Amino acid sequence: MVYVSGGQVYDSRPWSLGSIQEIFWGFLNFIVLFFKTLVSPNLTSKGANSASTYRAGGSSGGGGPRGPPPGPKKRMGGFGGRGGGPSAPPMAGG
Repeated sequence: MVYVSGGQVYDSRPWSLGSIQEIFWGFLNFIVLFFKTLVSPNLTSKGANSASTYRAGGSSGGGGPRGPPPGPKKRMGGFGGRGGGPSAPPMAGG
């Protein structure tokens, strides 16, 4: 990536005190985040005690008994019911 500083064009960003500080703080933030996830893996941006619900209809949890979830809308994979997979290639020989 080309970097321009003070009218000079460089192939890469020159080393300076600012770039060394950025590397240091990036490394420190990585270490802190790593140990936070080891200690509390359920930590989210909303806090450690918040629960996420991925059900349809919101996170209220109310309502009554529900029926089974609907089946898939379209067929996923398979060979269309024509039998097995494709035939094997012909044998090599001579």
